[in-house]
Amino acid sequence: MSEPPYKHEARSGCALANGLEILGDRWTILLIRDLMFTNKEEFGHFMQSGEGISTNILTDRLNRLQQYKLVNKLAHPSHGKKYIYELTERGQALAPLLIELALWAHHHVTDTLIPDKLYQMMINDKAGLYERVRNKEPIVIIDLKK
Repeated sequence: MSEPPYKHEARSGCALANGLEILGDRWTILLIRDLMFTNKEEFGHFMQSGEGISTNILTDRLNRLQQYKLVNKLAHPSHGKKYIYELTERGQALAPLLIELALWAHHHVTDTLIPDKLYQMMINDKAGLYERVRNKEPIVIIDLKK
């Protein structure tokens, strides 16, 4: 069952303006990318991303994603002081947007990269890719240092 729409106090009734108020900074989209397509799920994993997010920005964006019900924060199954993060159904619904944005950049911006396995699924098997996102199955496995 789908969640009801999030009530957002907006400056405009425009759907795109409201979407951008929630998702419109790079860190938010990159966190969703990591949760959607990789095996990253802990705070420390996100800190390892090559884009260099600071701890205070990461904390703020994770809190905002929880506020907008795009991400759940869960107790870590094996470490009492840690948490894991996962996309909600609402967060998973962003898959088509992220896929099309990545494909657009790949085709129109020089020197962009999409890992080959993910790219092949984006081009040849979007239905399978969406299913993997719904099942929380990472496509790109990152070597996560503890």
